[in-house]
Amino acid sequence: MGFVTDDGLHEGYLVPQFGDGQRGHAVTGGSIPHGEIAVGAERQDRDGSWAYPTRPAGEVTGWVLCCNCSSQTSFGPVRTWVGPVFTRVPSKALEHPAALRIFAPDEEVAHVTDREDIEDAARDLWRSEHAFSVDALAEVSAAAEAAAAARARLDAAGALARHGGASWADIGRAAGMARQSAQERWRNVDGAQP
Repeated sequence: MGFVTDDGLHEGYLVPQFGDGQRGHAVTGGSIPHGEIAVGAERQDRDGSWAYPTRPAGEVTGWVLCCNCSSQTSFGPVRTWVGPVFTRVPSKALEHPAALRIFAPDEEVAHVTDREDIEDAARDLWRSEHAFSVDALAEVSAAAEAAAAARARLDAAGALARHGGASWADIGRAAGMARQSAQERWRNVDGAQP
């Protein structure tokens, strides 16, 4: 499971967390024993086999919401945002993903994010706590670029109209402004070529 912003620069996800704050990976199978959670980078054992250091799934106390945040000029994550923790509760009756409470038996700890209700709650929280502001800033940037392009187009059209012989009153009316405002905005175009 992972959620990605439209620009591809942010990927949110949940990871298992232990009581001492150590985080696990949602890596299973292969060299990871059943009921264990990978907690570090893959390493080569003395016998030449590759394995992850692990901890028992029963020690997981919750899942932390994280985001790999990249920039447009870098390769890979440049920082990790760490958000709220979903607490592991002891029974299904106490579970409420939207209230950050998840029940998972030990064998499901690494796979809680396969559940749609948990994925939806995590994605909504990620968007509201972190990614929404990222998306909003991208929207501000896009709107500013569009406004600059519109101003440049309006300036070119105003200059073209003036060079074509239109009066300041006609240009102002077409631009939705007073004659005097149009003349002040494009007064320097009288002697210039568009």
